[in-house]
Order: sequence, then structure tokens, then C-alpha cells
Amino acid sequence: MEIRALLDRVDDDRFRREAENFAAGQGITAFEQIVDLMATAEDGEVVRQACRVFSLLKAGDEVYAEALGHPHETVRREAASTFRGEHALVHARALLPLLADENFQVRQEALWAFGTMGPDVLPLLQETRRTARGAVRRGALAGIAEVAGPDAFSPQDRGVVERFIRAKIADERRDDEEMHLCGGWYALRTNDQAAVLAACEVQDPVPVTHVLGAHAWNNDHHAWAKDDEHVECARVYVTGAWDGWTLVFGEPFAHGTRSVPEVCAMLSAVFGEAHHYGMSCGDGWTAWCVARKGEVVRYYDAFEADDQFGELAVEDGWGLPHDWSEENDDLEDIWATDVAKELSVDPTCFEGVVEGHGVLALTQCGRIHGSPKGFLQIVT
Repeated sequence: MEIRALLDRVDDDRFRREAENFAAGQGITAFEQIVDLMATAEDGEVVRQACRVFSLLKAGDEVYAEALGHPHETVRREAASTFRGEHALVHARALLPLLADENFQVRQEALWAFGTMGPDVLPLLQETRRTARGAVRRGALAGIAEVAGPDAFSPQDRGVVERFIRAKIADERRDDEEMHLCGGWYALRTNDQAAVLAACEVQDPVPVTHVLGAHAWNNDHHAWAKDDEHVECARVYVTGAWDGWTLVFGEPFAHGTRSVPEVCAMLSAVFGEAHHYGMSCGDGWTAWCVARKGEVVRYYDAFEADDQFGELAVEDGWGLPHDWSEENDDLEDIWATDVAKELSVDPTCFEGVVEGHGVLALTQCGRIHGSPKGFLQIVT
């Protein structure tokens, strides 16, 4: 396929010049040469540029579908990344083997592709789950989760997943890797998980590994959702008892009228002490709220610093992230994880004495609208 003909199809002048300059610099006259370069070039930057031009040229779904079976993983990965949206549904069967690819990045791109196709792809995945064998059959289950979440599992598959989770809980190591923190969580001074579920008004708890619970929280917080979809507010991850504390990740009170300090005050009246912490992976936001016996003793939000009140001894010698005054130039900023480490537990590293296991539980939104979609890791 001639590069010149493909360049004429590119509407954006910047992208056309970028592709044209790369092709000229590499002496490329045919699209097949770009594919060969992706598979054979030893220069990582050349491979990166070739991958970009591979998609910029919009060679056509049939061309990219053929590339899904290429021997080299880079080509398969980039080909899978071109299939997005409901129009990709016609190529779903060609993408199926990639759900079982030996390369993680290829599997991930295929999984994302299925996730964008909508519910019409479910019959194919469910048929594959019934009739295929080995890795493709397992990949189909991941695809079902990505497209529609665990609510779309058959009773048999639900049983398989539950048994696997329970087996992994039994020998789980909680300190394998750091937990990615982005969002808010509550820390309650109690070992009574059932009481926490009741106080947070969440129901239908299912046992999960720490990896699965953390992945669910991050999936829900970062998911792209329409305004009328209930994703962040559908479920919460509640840990087992951890050094005398139980943590709740998520938004159990998302649609209520109470503020975070009011919720902390309410929870501390039940459990004696309740904290709320917040961290962001995308900007400088951090926050913490500490309540004891029904009274909030400290509230801080880096993005709403004018509303802060109270103080904590643990903050002495640190600078607050919003405060850029000269007297704080020599102070290191304090973050929610620093406060949590001193006053409760820091979930960045899930260490210490943990009793029982975590659960995913549904909020009222989850019970009405169902669990969020998205494939979730059970173990690392």
C-alpha cells in the first residue's frame, strides 16, 4: 500500500506532515515497511515514531485486522489499539485471540477495545466462554467483566471467580506492592467490619483480596462515565481490621447533603474516632479530617484552605501544601499519608496486623444501577 495514497487521506495537516517527514527520513514508500520497522528496528525512538505513524495513516480496519495476527507483539498491540467504539464490533472475533496473548500490553489493548464496543459484544464473549478452551476462555471472562462488570457473569462463572478469590485470600501477602492512592477514604477505629458496613449503609458484601479491592477503587474513581452513570458512587472497598482500624475506600455518602466533616463527626460518635483522607495522583490535592467522639478536631483541604480549622500536633515542623509563604520555604510539605501514618494507618504500604479480609459492598446507587464495569485484577 503506497504511503503517498495514505497521506492524501490524512485530514489534519500537522499529522500529515509528521507522517510524511518520518516516511521520508526512513526512506519508506509503502505501509508494509512501517510494519517491518515496528518489528525490527533496534532504536526505541524509531519504533515509537513508527507506531505513531502506523495509526496516523488510517490504513483501514481490514489492514489493521490483518495486523492483529502479526508475529511481533508491538505490531499486534498497535493494531489492537486502533479498534475503538461500536464500529469495531464487526472485528470483535478477530480480536478474541488477543485476550489470551502472551504479552500483557497486547492483552490490555484488546481488553480496552472490547470495553468500548458496548453490550452487543457480550453474546460473542459469552459464547466463547462456553465453547472455547484454555487461555482464550479465560480471556473471554475478562472481556465480559470489562464490558459489563461482574453482574454479567453466569452463575457458574460467578462461582468460579468466588472460589478463586477465597483461595487467594488464604495465602495473600499484603505487602507485595504499594497501593495507588487517588481519591478519598475513611479510617474508623474499630475491628468490627459488619458495624462499618452498617454505619456506611452499604450492603451485599463479597470477599476480595486487597489487590482486587484496591483495583476496584481505582477503576471506579478513574473510569470515564456519562453524567447519568453511577460509577464512583456504586461500591466501596472495606478492609479487614488493620492494626485496630477499618478503612473504607470510595464514596458511601456521595449523594447525601452532609459534608466530610459532618460525616466524620457522625462516624466518630459511633466508633470513637473517624478520619477522612484524600490524595490525588493528578495534581497537588490532599486533605484530612479528624473527628473524635462526635466532634471534628481538624479539617484541612489543600484546595479549600480558607475553610480549614483546628490543628494537629503531627503537623508541627511541616508545611501545609497550599502555603507558599517565605517562612515555610525550608519546610517539607505534609500530605494525608503522613498524617495517616501517625494517627491511624497509611494504606500506601498495606503492612501490619490485618485480621479477616476486605470486601466490596454496594451503595444504594450500586444496588439500583448495578456494579461498575471493568476488569479487575485479583492478584498481582
